[in-house]
Amino acid sequence: METLKNYFDTTLGVDVVIQPLKEERTKRLPFFVMSNYTLFKTQLFGCELILAEAKEAVTADRLKKQLDIIQAAIQLPVIAILKPTEAYNRSRLIEKKVSFVIPGKQMYMPSLLVDLKEFGVSQEQQSELMQPAVQFLLLYHLEVESLDGLNLKKIAEKLEYNAATITRAVKYLMVNNICKLAGTKDKFLHFNFTKKELWDKTKTLMFNPIKKSSYFTGILNDMDLRKTDINALSQYSDLNPSLIHFYAAKPGTIQLLKEKYPNKIGEMEGDVCIEEWKYNPAKLSQTEFVDRLSLYLCFRDNKDERIENALEQLIESVW
Repeated sequence: METLKNYFDTTLGVDVVIQPLKEERTKRLPFFVMSNYTLFKTQLFGCELILAEAKEAVTADRLKKQLDIIQAAIQLPVIAILKPTEAYNRSRLIEKKVSFVIPGKQMYMPSLLVDLKEFGVSQEQQSELMQPAVQFLLLYHLEVESLDGLNLKKIAEKLEYNAATITRAVKYLMVNNICKLAGTKDKFLHFNFTKKELWDKTKTLMFNPIKKSSYFTGILNDMDLRKTDINALSQYSDLNPSLIHFYAAKPGTIQLLKEKYPNKIGEMEGDVCIEEWKYNPAKLSQTEFVDRLSLYLCFRDNKDERIENALEQLIESVW
């Protein structure tokens, strides 16, 4: 499942947790189904799912019938996790609307509006909250350096995402009339608006970048962290700094700290608070503080009058 987890992370820009399905949830399944699959549970785009890892090759018709049995028994969408198979077999699965993932090769999940192949995205996306790669791309363009006129390969290199993830991100922006692509063999990105207009048009689709938080006791070295929360906001406003130091970190940092320093990290107390973000904050800031637009998104829903005034000053300092 680690290969699948990495595939979701690098391709869709989401960090998923995959766990074995508890035995009590499989009691209604017949033996011939249970003997053919190993079942796991996860969440993707806010939807709880069952992952059915096939133990052997299976025909499209048989796979559809058995996935239907699992879905009827557990009452959750089921995605088949398959080993590499011939193109005509994958076509048959798509014809029958069978949701499947072949890690590193292809994923087809029509119920989640995902149809991702090796070379691009074919499923139109709706106007909904951005995925991390989309937001990261926009903020990088707005605050670090312009991506306008660059080809997608170059953008992927700068942002340190793979080409498929950037293709999917740009597809989202195109569907929402934010950008367009030019060129035939090489695709070049062109935004439809100025940077200020882009921010005004897209900020309602952006999310709070904080994924989870934990406290750490001790000194953190070589973690490429950025100061955030009140201490960062105080740099751009009249707000007084906090006594507790908050640091923003890239995805996977908290798990790494738990493995390296199991006795120094916890959810309740510590010397500093580590905020793990859904994208790498260090790539958006050349200073010791997080970038200003991400910081705004962290506090946007805070109704404290002092915070609201500080956010006004923060945004004025951007534009």
